[in-house]
Amino acid sequence: MFKLGTVLTIEKVNDDQFQRFKSKIMDFDEDTISIDYPVELNSNRMLYVMNGEQLKISFVEEESEQAYQFITIVIGKRKETIPLLVLSSPKQEDIVRIQRREFVRIKWAVDVAVHPLHNEFVPFNTVTDDISAGGASIIVPINIPIRQHQEILCWFVLPRRSGEYHYLKFTCEVIRIIDYNETRKIFSLKFLNNSQKQEQILLHFCYEAQVALRKKELNE
Repeated sequence: MFKLGTVLTIEKVNDDQFQRFKSKIMDFDEDTISIDYPVELNSNRMLYVMNGEQLKISFVEEESEQAYQFITIVIGKRKETIPLLVLSSPKQEDIVRIQRREFVRIKWAVDVAVHPLHNEFVPFNTVTDDISAGGASIIVPINIPIRQHQEILCWFVLPRRSGEYHYLKFTCEVIRIIDYNETRKIFSLKFLNNSQKQEQILLHFCYEAQVALRKKELNE
């Protein structure tokens, strides 16, 4: 899957700034990937990292034009004609296919508090049916008077693999309403005011969930 010269997009996993860096593969073997030092996309500032730091890598496979992501760890440096950064090579099951033009939607239950904008209904708590960086589907009792294209406020609680929680608030538009069962419906929501930072938090969360789902499928 890896090739010399493959262009990589790199993010530090625990970076609140959510900066993106660009690099390319200069060498690889079964256990390691050596890359030239990543530079920030907008400023050309070089990325400095310590051994043991986690990085999220995205790349596109040439033949299929399919995009992939994986988490890796910085394990060292190499002094060649140009200095290289040495990363651990991921296991095949840890490389996740991603969509390039739209947000990946993950079927995952996340706690949500739903509030009206103008007292149209009583606030209630529920869970998501699925979630992405651009929206979510939530499960709603049929007696809640919410209509299509109505705007509502939602607070999402995102548990991370690190043990911390992110609390994100969005104004959402109800895009679609479909029947779920006799007592509940599914409301498909679009986030209307998500910031770049919130979007990146959701992308990280969905990536972690996708890895967890894939590992569960492989173990079944």
